[in-house]
Amino acid sequence: MQFDALVFGPGLPAGGARGSLAVDGVHVHVRADGAAGSAPLSAVELREVGFGRPGIECAWAAGTERWAVHVLDPQAAARLLTVPAVAASPQATVLQSRRRRRNVGRTLGWSVVALLVLLPVILLLLIVLQADRLAGWATRHVPVEAEVRLGRAAFDTLRADLDLQVSGPAYEAVQALGGRLAAGSRYRYEFHVARDATVNAFALPGGIIVVHTGLIEATRRAEELAGVLAHEIEHVEQRHALEGVVKNLGLRAAWALATGDLGGTLAGEAALRLTGLQFSRDAEAEADAGAFARLVERGIDPSGLRTFFVTLGERVGPEPPALLSTHPASAERARVLAGKLAPLGGRRFEPLPYPNWPPQ
Repeated sequence: MQFDALVFGPGLPAGGARGSLAVDGVHVHVRADGAAGSAPLSAVELREVGFGRPGIECAWAAGTERWAVHVLDPQAAARLLTVPAVAASPQATVLQSRRRRRNVGRTLGWSVVALLVLLPVILLLLIVLQADRLAGWATRHVPVEAEVRLGRAAFDTLRADLDLQVSGPAYEAVQALGGRLAAGSRYRYEFHVARDATVNAFALPGGIIVVHTGLIEATRRAEELAGVLAHEIEHVEQRHALEGVVKNLGLRAAWALATGDLGGTLAGEAALRLTGLQFSRDAEAEADAGAFARLVERGIDPSGLRTFFVTLGERVGPEPPALLSTHPASAERARVLAGKLAPLGGRRFEPLPYPNWPPQ
């Protein structure tokens, strides 16, 4: 078998000359630039050469002459080590074993590099695919105290843009109804009324609820406002808003909540997310069910919850109520709430003590 080689030997340039190496049963033969030499395989020393050592050197001494032949092509060098006469030598066995170990190490090394490069992408995909499950898990491990701090920080960020009403019939009605519905909670609720013509209300983590005057004016009886408040309270109790923030802001929010290090930027981002947070169908159904049960338990006619959201659904137009962007009304929700009313039969609820509604 013959191989192209770089040959170093007597009469050849110091940098070697292009030639060939041939192997028969017991000898190696070399030719380059008119020079020729040979040696028994038993006298030939083998070692790895080249950058990254992909090549093989065959070297021997003939009297005072020293020959060295480099087969530098990696594939040719690998074939040289498989020639039966060469492969039978102990040196070739050692070189083959060393090469196998190096190849395994190189493969593992590149695998580690590839894993490190791809790991962020893999983690991102896992987070996207498991966002709801991860957000739910993270939310369950957030202490209530941290949740309250987040809600407070977000409210402080929003407060400058809110024209809060601190007295008057509407304010007093919200305080009374909210206090009645939230009694016994682990949260210390705050109910705020903002002078704003949009039909909207939102809940912040930890028990801060803001109701716009536009929403109060859109209700036809106090039971409808009670239904909205009960619905927002359930979003707090079931930590939907907190879960939404964790999901939207990701692991940074979860870490900040767990450590209590909220920071101004996180609070600001959370405030933006919370005011426009769109809850999932499951979260809305859970809040509806919880609100219905809460109203019945507190002795308030729960039909107001249904009629108010039905009214909102009928008002869809060029500029639908702001509440519909975060609490989408649907015929299905109305149907489910109507189904909850049926088992109550003829149960009568004492009307709320607000004969002149809506309050001014």
